Amino acid sequence: MRSNTTTTTTATKAASRQSRGDTVSQVTLIGRLVAAPDPRETSSGKHVTTARVAVQAGSHPDFFDVVLWGQMADFATRYLTKGRLVYVAGRLRSRQWQATDGSTRRTVEIVANRLQALSRKSTPATPEA
Repeated sequence: MRSNTTTTTTATKAASRQSRGDTVSQVTLIGRLVAAPDPRETSSGKHVTTARVAVQAGSHPDFFDVVLWGQMADFATRYLTKGRLVYVAGRLRSRQWQATDGSTRRTVEIVANRLQALSRKSTPATPEA
């Protein structure tokens, strides 16, 4: 029979692994795509797309890079174009890399877990007779 101490210790360790502190990294945006999404494929064959979203905050827009994976990446590539109004929810991710000039670069991007098109796809104007 297991002791209560072992069960409690195991539960405490599991909880601390999941929690990692009292922080939240949740982002929600509604904005317009600055350009068509940029589709790529990883070396393992996973689809990933980067989209840039502009949000009007006062007199100047703010720009955010959004990373989309899998089905969201496929949806964005197929249906979203420059100027479309989108809803994005996700988490912040910070990463850094070494540039070709030797400097260390750093960026903060949004890794989306939800994406929704809010405006209709624009249709080309039909010539009038």
